[in-house]
Amino acid sequence: MRRLGLIVLASAGTLFALIAENVINEVALTLVDLEVAQWLHAHSTTMLTQCLLVITHLHDPWILSSVAGMITLYYIGKKRWYAALSVLLIVQGAMLLNLLAKHMFQRARPTFDDPLVTLVTYSFPSGHVVASTVFYGTLAVLLISQKSALCRAVYILPIAIAMVFLVAFSRMYLGAHYLSDVLAAFLEAVIWIALCLTPLWFKRL
Repeated sequence: MRRLGLIVLASAGTLFALIAENVINEVALTLVDLEVAQWLHAHSTTMLTQCLLVITHLHDPWILSSVAGMITLYYIGKKRWYAALSVLLIVQGAMLLNLLAKHMFQRARPTFDDPLVTLVTYSFPSGHVVASTVFYGTLAVLLISQKSALCRAVYILPIAIAMVFLVAFSRMYLGAHYLSDVLAAFLEAVIWIALCLTPLWFKRL
């Protein structure tokens, strides 16, 4: 499992670097960013906007951070120390890492004449997607890490992936992020999860 963690880390790191290079140099992928953003904005509807606003608000990084804190306390109460450490380190650490990344890249958010949402913070990588990926990703790993619960992976992983996808789509649809913002955020989260969990693979989560 440690080897798998290293492979995931290397692969995600390489892809993140490629996306970051495109964003910094404003080539190739950034052109796709603009086309996707404009298409989504042009095809927005009132009902879908309201639904996705609910999704995006429920997955605010601070809300997920608070829920993760409660889950950490639950695991501490159960004396599942490595599970508690994993949730605390991965979720809270990812929030800090994302803030640092945003200030390092300082990418402006998409702009429209009639925006659905107005934000003044930096765009790259998406904080909502990072938070959702580490939150659902960590919970998925914890739930399927027990030998007696491996069969749960059949439905736990698809649910976790679907939730992350839904949050990512909501951020693009609302005009808060470009496609590359959410892709990079997902990869950033995967990198962080791999960095944190790889040293713990031989411990009981």
